[in-house]
Amino acid sequence: MESLRDIRQNIKAIKSTQQIMQTMKMISNARIRKAQEAMQNARPFAQKMLEMVDDLKQDILSMPQPQDGSESWAGRIFINKTANPNKIGLIVITGDKGLTGSFNAVILRSTLAFLREHKDKEIFLFAIGKKGRDFLNRLKMKNLHMTYESVGIFPKVSYAHAELLGEAVLKTFLDEKLASVTLIYNDFKSLASQTLRQIQWLPFDFEQIQQEREESGFLFEPGMLTIFKLLVPRLLKANLYRVLLESQAANLAATMNAMDAASKNAGELVTALGVKLNKVRQASITNEILDIVNGAEALNS
Repeated sequence: MESLRDIRQNIKAIKSTQQIMQTMKMISNARIRKAQEAMQNARPFAQKMLEMVDDLKQDILSMPQPQDGSESWAGRIFINKTANPNKIGLIVITGDKGLTGSFNAVILRSTLAFLREHKDKEIFLFAIGKKGRDFLNRLKMKNLHMTYESVGIFPKVSYAHAELLGEAVLKTFLDEKLASVTLIYNDFKSLASQTLRQIQWLPFDFEQIQQEREESGFLFEPGMLTIFKLLVPRLLKANLYRVLLESQAANLAATMNAMDAASKNAGELVTALGVKLNKVRQASITNEILDIVNGAEALNS
């Protein structure tokens, strides 16, 4: 049986850990408001960029294609017929730290399933977050190529992080002739839940935009294709920035919920140990009384 001293030390240690958990919960709660505001501000701009590029897409693709059988720059972005089918890209966005419940685990499970499904292909990896970067580095698979990594950016994501990632993704996609680039991350749904998302990032898919479109008859200066080539990288970066902000908010929400649950569990442990402490103390007092009574009876006999 544990001694009173051991039980008291356990209670003290658990209370100390509980205070840390409560502090982490309060920090996440304070940060998530700012993260939500940044995320909501980024959504309209990213959506408008999608609509602008989609508005130009049909006109660009209707232009004469190269006569040598190759594919135009716009064709690579939207159709990508000349890509190497054995080369693909994967963007994985996780958190930098643990204590977030299942936030990182669900992303890593989905990533592992994706890698197993495409084990016969060369996969160019773009890892955002220490947990995902470390997981991918530990796999030691010959078909994996760590192309870009960024850690320690949460919870202070800026557009510069999205810009660097977007440039790396677009350059690798075009230079290596990747067939596709897939993005895996947790989308912010509410403070209570996050949704795992696995979407094709490149070539661009505009099925989500349903709108009737009429020919505008505008004249573009310095030219439609030039403007298009300027807009597409900005589209990619703006939406990556939105995704990073969504992931950041989801990470903070997961941390807050995990720390809240852990703090409650710690409180229940303290209560249970308090009951155990009383029982041990009562048993000790009872034993001492029995020893006194037995000693008295021995003297009287």
